[in-house]
This record gives sequence, structure tokens and C-alpha cells, in this order.
Amino acid sequence: MKLLAAAALLVLAGATIVKATLDLDVDLASHLEHLSTQRYPNEKHNDGRLNAQTYIKERFINYGLKVFEHKFNTTVALDPLGVQNVYETVEGVNIIGVAEAVSNKPGAVLLVGADYDTNGIDDPMFTNGAGVAAMLEVARLFMHNTRWTGLYWQNFTTIFVAFDLNTREHQVSPGVPGAKHFITDYLWSYLNKSDTNFGGAFILDSIMNVNYNEGSQTVDDSFQKMFPDTYQRVINGGKKGDFLSAITLTGTKSDMLQSQFTGSYHKDRRLSMYRLESMKINKEAPLGRLIKELTKPSTIHFWTFTANNTETPLPAILLTDTQGLRQMPPPPEVCVKGCPAKEWLTQDRVDFMDTTVRALTRTLMSRQGIQLPQTDAGVTSLPSLVMTLMIVLTVRIYQ
Repeated sequence: MKLLAAAALLVLAGATIVKATLDLDVDLASHLEHLSTQRYPNEKHNDGRLNAQTYIKERFINYGLKVFEHKFNTTVALDPLGVQNVYETVEGVNIIGVAEAVSNKPGAVLLVGADYDTNGIDDPMFTNGAGVAAMLEVARLFMHNTRWTGLYWQNFTTIFVAFDLNTREHQVSPGVPGAKHFITDYLWSYLNKSDTNFGGAFILDSIMNVNYNEGSQTVDDSFQKMFPDTYQRVINGGKKGDFLSAITLTGTKSDMLQSQFTGSYHKDRRLSMYRLESMKINKEAPLGRLIKELTKPSTIHFWTFTANNTETPLPAILLTDTQGLRQMPPPPEVCVKGCPAKEWLTQDRVDFMDTTVRALTRTLMSRQGIQLPQTDAGVTSLPSLVMTLMIVLTVRIYQ
């Protein structure tokens, strides 16, 4: 009888529903302008890091997220090259933006994260300005579509976080990375020390480098053993760095999340030259040389999380261009010292990143929101809105 009641409400509401268009107008360039300088935690680059902190907080507030600063201490090498063995304990700040909802349904909470500091050596937009820009843009689009357009009702809580001081990306910094502090000190408590309500995390790490040159993608024996299908496609395609990787550990929640992202990605790819590779890591697989690249991003702290001396891996998807396994492009000729964001933003790179942002936004909307019924004029009608709220409440009562 309970299911029949819910079904009846759905039938009544269905008569008023008109398909609405999700707003997916992406603008990454405006963010990258604020993320084009080094953000390493030493005197030379710290201004860039502090400016990035301020920008991220302002964007989160502007979008309507509840903003929190999670502070921690860790040890970094003051010389990013590691020539001088000088270390210092510094304060890191993870910046958290929460879009809260009322549901406690198992698997409801999703997270989107990216590291916002740099290693002081590699280009600051490729590692990891592009990932931060994408995270910010997904947050903007998610809040815009659930709060301001009247198209969607946010059903479940979504967390956006910019991680500070990813010491695994540094050459020699020995301290605990910010993402690990975040999971241990903040997220686990937020989840009431249980993984039941955690649906998973998307970590955006180096998503800007698409390279169509043959031989630009490194795939070795370790790669073949871990990802045999992807390996064969890369070999057959001339070892081109023409794909985005969505990498995860095998597991029910992770598999579902990866499948949903893959479906969303393929809706937008059309006839583009780039593609998506969904890659799963078996826990028993020999990581070999790949471990160096796969453990740099903050995803590793979700995969290896331990609670009360018990392995409690949290579902997480790493979205990456494979970082050091892909040949980096030469700087634009106009750049001598440093390079403005616009000079790096070729149409190929813009399309590559925009598709990732749209796919991730679609995934969040389908998981975290419910589409509101629209009138023929494209506006949510009051009766339809009331009916939708009745459906949401009915489903929750009968769960």
C-alpha cells in the first residue's frame, strides 16, 4: 500500500511535467586567471597561495555554500627542489563548502575535491589549477541549478572542498597532506564515523593536458597488468594522450559512481577526438611504477582510510589526465617568464575540461537532486512544486 500511494502521487505529478534544460554553460577561464601562479608554501610563493585561498572562499560564499575553514599543521620543505634541507611546520587551510540537504539516506553524501597548492616546480595551471577551477565551476553550476533556476530540488548533501598542502606532490616535504587531515579530522566526524551515508568522492587532479601527438602517453608493463583494456586501446591508438581517466578501486559504491559518471560523460562527448577511460584497480593488483603517479592525488587517502585500526576504504573516483605519464606541451611562444591563463587555453584544452565539468555536474544533479515539474512556459508551477514536495516527503516517510 505504501508503494501504491507513492506511485499514485508520481502519476498525478507526471501530468504537469515538462522537460527542463539543465544550465551547463561552463566558464573555466575566469577561475584560471586566479590560479596561474605558483602556490607553494614558502616565502616566495605564499602570496599566490593566500590569494587562492581568498578567491576560493569568496566563490563558495557567492554560490551560497556554507563555508568552513579546516586548519591543520604539517611539515614542508622550504626549497621545493630539495637542494636545501630546510623544513618548517606550516598551517594549512582546507576550504570546505557545504550544500546541505535534510536526507540521511544511506550513500547520500557526495564530495567533489581538488588540491589548490602547487609543488613549486610544475606549471601551476596543469597541476592543479585546472582541477580547482573545475571544482569551483561544478559547485557554481550545481548551486545555480538547485537554488536559482527553479529546475531542480536538492535532495542530498553535497560537499565541495579545496585541499591545501598536498605534500605527496612536493619533491621532499615529509608532512601529512591536507586531504588526509580533512578525512580523519573533519569528514569522518561529519559522517558520524560511519561510511553508510557516504556515496563517494570525485577528485579532480590534473585534467587539462590532452595531447594528440603519437607517443605522448606512457604505458609500460605495470600499466598493462593493472589496466589491460586501456593499455590495448592506447597502444592501438599510437600511444596518444587523448583521454581522461576515471580511476577507482573496485567496490559496489565506487562501481556505481564510476558508471554514472561514464554515462554522463558520454552524453556530452559527441564526435570529439578525446575520450574517457574507466579504469578499476583491483586491491591485489601489483602497482609497480604506477604507484608514484596514482598516489600523488588526494584520492589515495580515501582508498586507504583506516578507522579504529580497521581498513575502511572510502569510495572515490580520480579524474585525471594521468599527470606524469603524459608528455607536457611546450610553453606558448609568447611566454618568457610565466604565462597568462589565456595563452594555455587552446580550444582542445577548453573542450576537454568543459566536458569533464558538464559530466560531473550532470552526475551530481542526477544523484543529489530531483527535477522539478515545469509549466509549458518553462517555469515551475505552484501546484507542480507542491506535488513534487509531496513526492519527496512521501518517499522519505516510506524509506
